[in-house]
Order: sequence, then structure tokens, then C-alpha cells
Amino acid sequence: MNSTRLKSITSNLRPEKRYFSRALRAIVGMAPKVGIIAASDRPQGISIFMRVKDEVDWIVPSVGSIMRIADEMVIVDNGSTDGTFEVLQQMAAQHHGKIHLFHQPEYDLCRLSNFALSQTKFRWVFRWDGDMVAHTSGQLDIANLREWLFSLNQSAYYLVHLLHINLVGDLYHQDPEEMVHIEEYIHTFSEKAFFIHPGRFEAVRFPKFYLPLYYYEPVGFHVNVKPASRMLSRYFWEEWLELKGDRRFPSLESYVRLRIKREFETESIEEARHRCLQRLCRSYIRYEPGKFGPYPELLMPYLKSSRYRLTYENGRITGREEE
Repeated sequence: MNSTRLKSITSNLRPEKRYFSRALRAIVGMAPKVGIIAASDRPQGISIFMRVKDEVDWIVPSVGSIMRIADEMVIVDNGSTDGTFEVLQQMAAQHHGKIHLFHQPEYDLCRLSNFALSQTKFRWVFRWDGDMVAHTSGQLDIANLREWLFSLNQSAYYLVHLLHINLVGDLYHQDPEEMVHIEEYIHTFSEKAFFIHPGRFEAVRFPKFYLPLYYYEPVGFHVNVKPASRMLSRYFWEEWLELKGDRRFPSLESYVRLRIKREFETESIEEARHRCLQRLCRSYIRYEPGKFGPYPELLMPYLKSSRYRLTYENGRITGREEE
């Protein structure tokens, strides 16, 4: 994907005041360079930290793709029931000492994130999800990102925004509303940077001395291709997060059961899954490699064997086959 085009995309991500904010951060960001704020005392290296739950479909290529730039991987499972944790145990045994695996089923997402962050030990901390697959060859090789990070000033603190290509429904489609996604996935470690839950989503609170940077090459794909049950849960997940621990809905499942009657006019979870999938998929468009670049190498074997495939009738998406 053309980097000039990506720069135009990022220019629309923030309000007009972003220019003042960046200028202010650039000035304050000089503090570590001149010794006013102590530089990170962690060793140079990259700690990948992952929070996962029920990602068995993509966890192997996800971990395998990002491992090539990691000095360590901290993976915290949040109570998977689909075999994800067992797969991770096997991978941790194969890469003894590099993958540090934890099981914390009772933690909410924010606490899970801070726990994972606390277990890292290198200067660069890199948040990675179990449904992301990085490029491992060619011009977009994730190894280029490692080299770029290590070329930056070692006295400064950085907040690095990365770009991912989004896939939804199956491996051949995208949501036209969010074909690419940019977010702050990497930062220099500091105990003053930590996760909070200010609204629907968790976020990282960064001190003003962090310098924001954008890495304009797409590092990989966000494979947001889930079972119908996960798609239904995700449909209401943001609403549930905003409740912030409302005792009436101790679990996402309890909230979903309440909402499906109003949203999908049924009390049947199975029927709600079907209607949710149809509603979401009908707006998807085909992925264009010529526009956004090739698939990651480790994702290629799944193109022919994926358990998910959107179905068409008269040129329109009607649903999805799911093995």
C-alpha cells in the first residue's frame, strides 16, 4: 500500500487541534534527551505482550509471525475454552524461555493489559493480538520495524502508531468502513504509562514527554474473522464495556441475552447469531491485494483451508459457511 496514501489516512484520524498537541509533545519530548527526565534503564530489545481469549483459529500464525522480532513474548490467556491455551502451552514448550505464558481468567481487559505489561523486561513493549498476522518476507517484513525502532534516539520515549489491514467475515473480505486500522501498538516502557478504562475502550495513559510517531508501512493483517458466536458477542461488547462492571450484567453473555430480543427480535441465541452474521456480512466488500498489498506469508496456507467462507446469491452476500 502506498505510504503517501497512508499518510493522508492518518491525517484524518485526529481533530484539528492535533497539530498543537504534537507541537507541545515535541517540545516536552526533549526533556529525556537533555536529562530532565531519566531515560529508560531497560535493556534494548522488544517485549511482545499479548492478551488472548478464544483465538485458536489464528493463534499459531499470529505468534509465529511476530516471534521473529521478539526478544521475549508475554502471553496472558483470559480463560479460553476453544483450545487456545493448550496450543499456547505447546508453543511455549517448543520455545522454552522465550514465551512466558500466564493464565488469568478472572481479570477484566484493563487489568489483564497492565498485568501483561508488568511482566515485560525490555525497552520496547509491543501490544499484539491473537488474531494479528505480521508480514515475514518481502518489503513489508516485520523485521524492518525492529531495525527502525532500534535506530531511534535511545534517550527519548516514543509512542508508535502502526497500521494493519483489516479482514472480516472471511479471508477475502473487508468492511468498507474500516479497511485499515491505525493505533498506538508500541511504546517505550515507563511505569508512568499504563492502561486505563475511560469509556467504551481501554486506552494507555501516556505522559506528555512521549513523542508520537507513525510507521506507515502495513506490518500485517488484523484477521477479524470469528465464529458466529464470537461475532454476536462482539456486536454488543462495546456497549457492555461502557457499563463498567454493572452488577446486573456480570458477564458479556448475560448482557447479550438481554439485548438480542430488542436488536434481533428473538430470544434464541442460535437465531440471533444467524441474524447478526447476515446483518454484518451484507455490507462487506472483496479484499483487493493490488490496493492493500499481499497476504502475509504465514496466512497463505489458510486461504484454501479456512473454515469460513462468505456465500453469494445473484452477486450479493447472503451468509457464510462455517465448518
